[in-house]
Amino acid sequence: MSLKKIYSSINKSNLNCLIIDDSSTDNTHIWLKKNNATFLRNKKKLGYEKSLINGFKYISKKFNYNYIITFDADGEHKVKDLKRIIQFHKKTKPDILICNRLSFNRWSEYLLSFIFNQIFKIKDPLSGLKIYNLIKLNRVIKKIKKNMYLVDIIKIFKNKNYEIKNYEINVNKRIGESRVGKDLIVNLKILSLAKLIF
Repeated sequence: MSLKKIYSSINKSNLNCLIIDDSSTDNTHIWLKKNNATFLRNKKKLGYEKSLINGFKYISKKFNYNYIITFDADGEHKVKDLKRIIQFHKKTKPDILICNRLSFNRWSEYLLSFIFNQIFKIKDPLSGLKIYNLIKLNRVIKKIKKNMYLVDIIKIFKNKNYEIKNYEINVNKRIGESRVGKDLIVNLKILSLAKLIF
């Protein structure tokens, strides 16, 4: 299970970590309790977007952080990259730092990324590894939709002239199938996000 390896590595990095358990059925929450992890467990499946939005709200209420990092648990991202990503962010201090993958899992991601790069100079709007300015994120959180893979945050930040930067990363090959699938419906949903440029 990639989550266990990721959590162990992040713990060793001395970073504060909140795990969102989207009502998993493999006893993940039991393992998290045994390992004293800070986590939220959804009573029912809410999906990627709503789970993250709930995580943002929880952190804002419980902690006094200026920035928050999102990190997917599918094994694609490398915990060892976090140190240099954070160092780059500290130097540049953008309102969103998007860590661009050099390869994607779906053809629709390549097309969407091409469109966003042409219009917004954003190379990977669907990246799950981002650093957000939490103060500015809280200002717009009510405007975020729950069906857009959080890509609408980029458009909202752009409209407010908040600063967005890209940072390239290599990724591991994903372990297992994506939670959001690879079928035609998902590809069409991803392509529909292109409407955000207008």
